[in-house]
Amino acid sequence: MAETKNRKVAVCWSSGKDACLALYRMLKENKNVACLLSMVSEKDERNHAHGIRLEILKSQAEALQIPLVLVDSAGNYEESLIRALTKLKEELGITEIAFGSLYSQEDRKWNEEIANKAGLHPIFPVWISPEESLKLLDEFISLGFSAVVCRASEKHFDSSWAGRYLDSSLFDEIQKLDLCVMGELGEYHTFVLDGPIFHKKVNLIKSGVVLNSGLWSLDVQQCQLVDKG
Repeated sequence: MAETKNRKVAVCWSSGKDACLALYRMLKENKNVACLLSMVSEKDERNHAHGIRLEILKSQAEALQIPLVLVDSAGNYEESLIRALTKLKEELGITEIAFGSLYSQEDRKWNEEIANKAGLHPIFPVWISPEESLKLLDEFISLGFSAVVCRASEKHFDSSWAGRYLDSSLFDEIQKLDLCVMGELGEYHTFVLDGPIFHKKVNLIKSGVVLNSGLWSLDVQQCQLVDKG
């Protein structure tokens, strides 16, 4: 037991609900979470997973009070990630990497291969069956997490969904649509603002909605951290 607690883990960080729930479960298990790792484009100043501006991503990590490691994917995404994980293993003593994959076997296989190449043990804290998606979404909301839809596929949603909060109203509506309620197939993505593992709350100050590559995207331009009462 002591040996397990002493193992250092990095969490692959998208900024959204899946990664956040994976982090939550790691912390509840008293895992030694050393850092969050997010793949980014320094040129575009955004992360790849959800297109969040890097200054906003840094504010979120500050609210969680967990170190954030940004990895520029310039050149080759896979090689950049393996190189970064190998460096974290050597410099911080990371032995495990946690992913927020839900049930996509293709994603899991790729993540496992990346971890193995870096000499790390891959873990999947929120791995479920497709039938468990609704239960997982309900758990996220019931735990008291607050998140906003930051990307929504125009195939399934109109522009009004970008910027919507992931609350009971959205929970009821999304069940009526022909899609994965957790958005595992890319139907929508979220940005988490608050929750039981947050030390401060992220308040959005300025944002706009744009259509980019078939996605209604919430471009968060400014936020502030607020003390939790």
